[in-house]
Amino acid sequence: MDNLIIANIALDLFCLILSLIPIIYLVNDRRYQYKLNRYFLGISIANGTMIIGDLADWCIRDVTTQNLSRILALLSLLFYVSSAFVLYFFARYIAEYLKLTTKTRRNFLTVVTLLCAVQIFFAVLSPWTGAFFHITENGYQRGSLFVISQLVPLFCYLSFTFLVILCRKKLTYRELIFFLLYIFIPLGAGALQMFFRGIAVVNVGVTLALLFIFVNIQSERDLLIKQQEKELMESRIEIMLSQIQPHFLYNALTTIRQLCDADPKQAKAAIHDFSCFLRGNMDALKSKAPIPFEQELYHAENYLALEQQRFQDRLCVVYEITARDFSIPSLTLQPIVENAVRHGVLKREEGGQIIIHTEETAEAFLVQVTDDGPGISDDSMAGDSHSHIGIENVRNRLAILCRGTLTLQSREGVGTVVTITIPKEGVIE
Repeated sequence: MDNLIIANIALDLFCLILSLIPIIYLVNDRRYQYKLNRYFLGISIANGTMIIGDLADWCIRDVTTQNLSRILALLSLLFYVSSAFVLYFFARYIAEYLKLTTKTRRNFLTVVTLLCAVQIFFAVLSPWTGAFFHITENGYQRGSLFVISQLVPLFCYLSFTFLVILCRKKLTYRELIFFLLYIFIPLGAGALQMFFRGIAVVNVGVTLALLFIFVNIQSERDLLIKQQEKELMESRIEIMLSQIQPHFLYNALTTIRQLCDADPKQAKAAIHDFSCFLRGNMDALKSKAPIPFEQELYHAENYLALEQQRFQDRLCVVYEITARDFSIPSLTLQPIVENAVRHGVLKREEGGQIIIHTEETAEAFLVQVTDDGPGISDDSMAGDSHSHIGIENVRNRLAILCRGTLTLQSREGVGTVVTITIPKEGVIE
């Protein structure tokens, strides 16, 4: 075994060890529960198996038995299939990272998936047809269609480059540089190895580029996620506490006490609504991910039922629920509804009406809370710090957990409309 082969084996082993770093990191503490981390884990595992497949080419140089021939063919197949999955998972990763629109995401992933499928198809046929490779007594040899295995990554990396440049405004300068490095380092290494087969630099290029992404982008993003989780927990606690302030507890219990004498049946229903309301607030602390909309709607209904018991004809609630099958962060609808009650209809002596409306569009789910109260002036909004903080907390959690938005439109003397928009592709797992 000459020195060049020994050097190539050493390089592959070194790259294999390096590829384990992100795998161990992502598996530890179940960091793979996030979608981006799952895709990055897929890239890392595929890269590791690709290196294992490549090692066989350098380790098995003399094929003296049928078993060695089969082992080398199997590991060579593993190399080509794994390289396709590296490309596929990176495409999923970058599409998720860039927050592509549904149409752009679908078109981009369709192109990359078809290219990867072509590579896997010819790779699987190669042990019998010699398309990408064939095994002789001297070991692994390139096949007649080997160039296809080089064109597939080329076209994939070109599509990655086009996408990164197209979406460059979504990236910081640092992110843009390292994404481009991930693209061009493997491209350069692949071109070098295609013309000079004795140099094993493809795995080195892919592994180093992967580590660049991991160290400079993914690990920092994980720290950001941890910080966001802390902020979300703090905001959930703040909102929950705001919903069970002493005055609300006092008013609810007073209403129930009065009903016990006047209408025991209604008192029983009110106690049920009150217990469900409190349980909903406590459950919200346990919920990190978005919950079914039905669950959040049920929580708002319990709140409104208590307020209707208290204010009777002054509060009218209309439900226009045409879309239900979607998820929403906990404690988002109920605080909006409470604002509509407290700062909307109850500001009028005669009371008013609240409408809760949902609908589904091609791109998103919409939730609207409308009241016919006196409206909110800019001065009133600035002066009511509690209401403003509540709205901002809801807006921040929508943005972080499902890339949703919250808009507020209000006209003095007419009323207020709060619209929550939840993109269909936006929920972060």
